Amino acid sequence: MRWRLMQPHYLKVPDTEWEYKEVDRASGKQGRKVFQVPRLLDPRDPSDCNYPGEIVVCHAGKGQRQDIIFDGFPTPDMEPLDDEARKLSATFEKRWQHPIDSLPGNFSASLIAAFEQQMAETISSGAKAVPNVSKSEIDELKAQVKALMDSNAALAAKIAEKRV
Repeated sequence: MRWRLMQPHYLKVPDTEWEYKEVDRASGKQGRKVFQVPRLLDPRDPSDCNYPGEIVVCHAGKGQRQDIIFDGFPTPDMEPLDDEARKLSATFEKRWQHPIDSLPGNFSASLIAAFEQQMAETISSGAKAVPNVSKSEIDELKAQVKALMDSNAALAAKIAEKRV
């Protein structure tokens, strides 16, 4: 399982450590902590390249002598170099899809389409558009809206008369 890095990566490479030292003021003893840290591998930096102009990484025991061993999963910016790596990378392709960019069309159009589909499902299932509302309540609401529209029209007419 070998991959070529196409972009810079921070990878968990064995024996990449950061050391923190501290001296206790009271006792004068030195405390030391060692942390495993990821290593930056940049294909544009010649000092990082393990082959001419490129970085090839592999899992332990799966590559060649010059390959850099790393722990973890492949990323979309790693080009698989053998069949085993292609199979493993293929299992992660669904995770690599961006949730917005992978939608068909644009985002707002997909939201409208999803809303229209939900409306169609609701109507086709025979569900009431407004649950727990009787016909008399709807008729009363219609009468109130008509009265409101009439009063708005009368107010608009009065305002028009004052302007003239």
